[in-house]
This record gives sequence, C-alpha cells and structure tokens, in this order.
Amino acid sequence: MRLLCSVFCAASTAAWLSASAVAQTRTTPQRPARPAISSDAAEGRRVFDAQCAWCHGNEGEGGMGPNLHGGLRHATTLASIVEIITNGVPGTDMPGFRSPLTERSIRQTATYVQSLSRSGRPAATGNVQRGAAVYDANGCAGCHVANGVGGVLGPELTTIGSRRGAAYLREAIVKPAAAHPTGYLVVRAVPASGTEIRGIRVNEDVFWVHIRDASGTVHALQKSDLKSLDRELDASLMPSYASRLKDADLDDLVAYLTTLRGTK
Repeated sequence: MRLLCSVFCAASTAAWLSASAVAQTRTTPQRPARPAISSDAAEGRRVFDAQCAWCHGNEGEGGMGPNLHGGLRHATTLASIVEIITNGVPGTDMPGFRSPLTERSIRQTATYVQSLSRSGRPAATGNVQRGAAVYDANGCAGCHVANGVGGVLGPELTTIGSRRGAAYLREAIVKPAAAHPTGYLVVRAVPASGTEIRGIRVNEDVFWVHIRDASGTVHALQKSDLKSLDRELDASLMPSYASRLKDADLDDLVAYLTTLRGTK
C-alpha cells in the first residue's frame, strides 16, 4: 500500500509540475536572447544601457527617441554614428556626449548602435493600412501635417517614425500631456477687455505674445493690454484617445505612425 501511494504521489507531482511548466510557458513570454556581438559592441552596450536606453529603449527599440533597428535616418556608417553621438543632431532632441564619454567609449557605443541598425526592425503589432484609416477617421490631419497634408496646430508628423519609438507614440495618444512635445506650450491670455484666448504659444518677447488658438487663428496680443497671461506647463490641446479608440485601433494607429519617416 505504501509503495502504491508513493508511486501515485510521485506521478501526481510530476503531472502537476509538467502542467505548471506548460502554463508558465503559455503565460510568460520569453524575451529573445540578445545576438552575439563583438567585444567593442559589448562594452558599447554597457554605455548605451547607462546613457541612451532611457530615450531609445533598453534594446534600442525606441521610446522618446527613435527605434535604432533596421536602419538609421541620420547615419549610415560607423564614422557618422560616432559623429552623432559626439555632437548630437542639430534641430532634434539628440544631444552630444563629447563631455561625459571618452572617444573610446563613444566608438564602442557607435559599434553597438551599428549592430542594432543592421538587425531587422521588429514587426509592428498593428496593421499599417488600418492605422492610416484610423488616422483619417479620427481627424488627425485637422491638427497635424503628414507628408504635406494637414493642419498646423499640432506637431508635424512627416518624420515622426524616425524621431520617436512606438512606446512614446502610444503614450502621446493616450496621455498627451505626459508626452508634451518640445516647443508646444499652452498659454491662456485674458485681455483687460475682450474674450479669453487659449492656445499654443507661437512667439513671445518682452512686449508681445502670439497665440494660435484651436481654430488655427494666430492672435498678436500686447502684454500691456492683458489682465493675465498663464503658461500651462502640463497642459495639451490634444484630447486623450484612451477611451476613444479600441486597443486594436490604437495598435494600428501606432503602427502607421512608425512608418512616417520622411524622405531619405
């Protein structure tokens, strides 16, 4: 009897462990192993993880900065990548790292980034064609220019896929104020007499402020004529689409935006 009980318990335990292993395999997807790289690239990866991942993502798959897999818009050779890491890219959010990094560290980091650029770009979760239809159906072109078509109230999106990763784009759609674009400051001006004006600050100096309202009209206001002028640092004129889009539609829209990379 003891022997039968021991055999039964052992078999039950083995079956439970096997079922648990299968369940864990189904519910816990494994991140693919990093490909083998050279020693210089390995050292560069350490620098990248410390200095660059906060913007470009832990695996270079993009965030506030662009996805580094499958080709780079501003660099095609190791020397050009070294140049960008050293001096940054004028007119973008990419800073230079001449000061905090040594020449050797910069070259090692460039070697790692080049290895990423040669790997395939991860497939987008959504459908690009359906995403373009979601973009049109939700009137995104009313505020954003893409490939020469659209409004000017929001940031231009013609090259957004080369400047921002999918994670950042998704956040910008569901939490616009959290992903506040540089240069798009919401201001509210209350004239001493007249109607309040709220919109995006186009220009401001000591005496004047120019504001583009939601209709696209630009108002030139003399500060001496204003009762108050408030700068809403955490505000955005873009509404949240967290409850306006289904998850599948959001995936499709992000997939479409990642393809907007301009002309190369």
